[in-house]
Amino acid sequence: MKKVEWNKEFPISGYDRETSSFQLADGDYLQMYQIISKDLINSDADEIEMDCFQWAKFYKTYWRDMEIVSMMFPCNTSKQQEYWKERLRQNQNPLFTDMLNRNIEELIFREKHTNRKEFYLFLFAESKAELAEMEHLINSTLGLAKIRQAKMGLVKEIPEEKKLQILFKLANKNSKIF
Repeated sequence: MKKVEWNKEFPISGYDRETSSFQLADGDYLQMYQIISKDLINSDADEIEMDCFQWAKFYKTYWRDMEIVSMMFPCNTSKQQEYWKERLRQNQNPLFTDMLNRNIEELIFREKHTNRKEFYLFLFAESKAELAEMEHLINSTLGLAKIRQAKMGLVKEIPEEKKLQILFKLANKNSKIF
């Protein structure tokens, strides 16, 4: 496998809504999946071993180029802050005012100092038929969780908006996005 340099060898010509993937300038396709993170410390040893076997099977059967990308995103607490500010405005008990202010300050601190790490699987295919075959392989080996389904798997589909944010973040490393 070759090492991909994002600025030179990764020109994207457009987004194909039919396949939910990006088409590259050379005619290849780029499909992105989010790897579902798990708590390895508190998980059952058998479950961890089963996940390792599933990843090993995927690595043995997938023949095309792929890349695992990790990214840090800031924690977004704006909705929680709005909720607690509204509760503070509606508050009539002076004993709760300090607690509500403390909750708001804690959320502001978490937003400034907390990041979440996410992992993505970038898969490259030469044609739409190969994309369909690749999705079938991922579904059979890793278990593919669809966007609005409760099915468990090791990877899940990503909506178009988030895919665009990921590519923007890759091109602009110091940008702040949610």
